[in-house]
Amino acid sequence: MSVRRFLTHLSLLSALSLTALANADDISIQYEYKLDPQVDFSKAPKGPLKVAAFTDARGAAAPTSVGDYSVEMPVAEMINSALTQAFIAGGAGLVEEGQSLTLNGEVTEFTVEDKGGEFDVIIRTHVTLRAGTRSAFDTVIFGRSSAADVETAISGALDKLVHSLIWDDYFLMEVI
Repeated sequence: MSVRRFLTHLSLLSALSLTALANADDISIQYEYKLDPQVDFSKAPKGPLKVAAFTDARGAAAPTSVGDYSVEMPVAEMINSALTQAFIAGGAGLVEEGQSLTLNGEVTEFTVEDKGGEFDVIIRTHVTLRAGTRSAFDTVIFGRSSAADVETAISGALDKLVHSLIWDDYFLMEVI
């Protein structure tokens, strides 16, 4: 394939990708962690926790795309914010420096599927809790929810994703 032909194909693919993004429905997710905290992080004897910026490994055309939809903030930031809100609700002393523990995350899946009037949302995120240089906890957390509208389904999936981490016995053994 010649360079000229390759560049023509590349520009065509770029145009199609931008058209698909422009046609994506914009949705607004105003997620707030409203559930009663089941875990008291206020007296965590293992020291303060830092929730580091999460990354997005989905390979999506844009960090704000979820299927045929586009959300107002990057998906990795949305998931980071949901977890941060849950820790704060549980009384965790979150810090940016001087932490004993650091939670890192990588979004691996965020899908929205319209199943005939009901939306099914699946979120998977790989999280690692580091204690200094040691990996103290490493798993994939998961949230799935269905609802009549996409915003409610995403909020429900975020709630379940958060709880799959903060209710994990192994995670709690390392944090509390």
